[in-house]
Amino acid sequence: MTRTTDQTKVINRFLIFAFFNKRSSLLKWNYCQISLVTVGILWSCSATTKAETAEYPVTQEPSVPLPSLPLTATTEFTAEALEPINAIAIEQTPLSELNNPESVSAQDLTNHIRATPELVAPSLEANSAIGIDAEEFDWQDASSTTLPLQQDDLNWQDASSTYYYSNEVFLLSDSDDGSPSSNGELQWTSARPDGHAPISVMGEHTHQAGEFMFSYRYMFMRMDGNRDGTDDLSDQEVLQQFPVTPTNMNMEMHMFGGMYAPTDDLTLMVMIPYVLKEMDHVTRTGVNFTTNSEGFGDLQLTGLYNILRQNRQRLHFNLGFSFPTGSIDERDDIPAGNDVRLPYPMQIGSGTFDLKPGVTYLGQADKFSWGAQAGTILRLGENSNDYRLGNQFNLTGWVASKWVDWLSTSLRLDFKTLGNISGADPLLNPTVVPTADPDRRGGERLDLGLGLNLYAPSGALRGTRLGVEFVLPLVQSLDGPQLETDWQLTVGVQASF
Repeated sequence: MTRTTDQTKVINRFLIFAFFNKRSSLLKWNYCQISLVTVGILWSCSATTKAETAEYPVTQEPSVPLPSLPLTATTEFTAEALEPINAIAIEQTPLSELNNPESVSAQDLTNHIRATPELVAPSLEANSAIGIDAEEFDWQDASSTTLPLQQDDLNWQDASSTYYYSNEVFLLSDSDDGSPSSNGELQWTSARPDGHAPISVMGEHTHQAGEFMFSYRYMFMRMDGNRDGTDDLSDQEVLQQFPVTPTNMNMEMHMFGGMYAPTDDLTLMVMIPYVLKEMDHVTRTGVNFTTNSEGFGDLQLTGLYNILRQNRQRLHFNLGFSFPTGSIDERDDIPAGNDVRLPYPMQIGSGTFDLKPGVTYLGQADKFSWGAQAGTILRLGENSNDYRLGNQFNLTGWVASKWVDWLSTSLRLDFKTLGNISGADPLLNPTVVPTADPDRRGGERLDLGLGLNLYAPSGALRGTRLGVEFVLPLVQSLDGPQLETDWQLTVGVQASF
């Protein structure tokens, strides 16, 4: 048999092995370097003279470690000639095998290629006789001469790997603050404009371990006119029952918040509001007057704990605790006297320790997202003025559309119920004005919110977002006479780092 036939068989064996043995870990990066150089040498040898062939005697020495074999080839060839082989080798190599260097013997390689002590994988940088520019290979360090192979790697990549390779597409998490998927599915991410809920919703997202977030919200609520049940009441109708009636009220709130995640599953949140209230009144005699109050409200501490993070969905529990730091002794001057105790809706805090449990669900698709949150406020005991505000339940859900990387809009429905007050402040007379009656504070309301989120995906403000939401009531049923809500506006800024 001629030398050409022998070389052809060797090349054919190698090509069959390299092209079709998809599960073998021999096709790691360093092996690609060795195999490509070896093919080039064998191909070159098929065109050399018999004298040249004598320089490369073929022997079977499978026990010789490949790293100890020197290279004597002097034939030059270019990387362009190897591109078809490169593409196939890389395409059929699992990603985990390309990123985990290990050691290997020459035994597996010699099952397919007859190696000689003169044929080894060189350092591309160390051997200038081979015309290959190391920069043409987007591989591992070209100076490596160790073939990464381990028997366990002969099995296809473990399904639990944090990376997944299928149809030449790497499906990785698009999240800046979430762990990669264990099965290749995209994960929920906050790194998009709709990554946070509408700005009026609080405690709706968690953070990655070590992250901080500071937030500021400005909220303005306008209340105008009275209602009993679902019926609007005029001032004169209310004045038939009480000598004084409120006509309208403005409430402003500056909410300062901070979040920190000690772990990926637990996020801690603290919030403190500064509240300003103004209420206009009219008496039966036609006298108009206004009362005001302001101050820091109740301090809130909340823990958010993740219980589900998969398939671009998240679910976490909320457990908050409110401390009675807000005043319940606000006073002002009225026509009947100076420095009198103001009615319940004009006080800043609850005066009680309150428990705030809840649950939040989030989901995402490529161009839109959705979410829901249920929460309640449970008042614990009576305050120092012998009353307890009514418990509150809130259920909200929203959908948002991501138009571009920095802009999203949202639509939200919000339903809440509020109980009447238990007990009574002994300094308030419930027969004078409806706001002093503890049995006229409860009710139900369904609101519609229209939101806008702006997000900075890059640059100096990366991770910062601006949110705006305008809320209109759809249905109100109040234990009145009681002031009804006309509209509410919330604007907020959030910055994570």
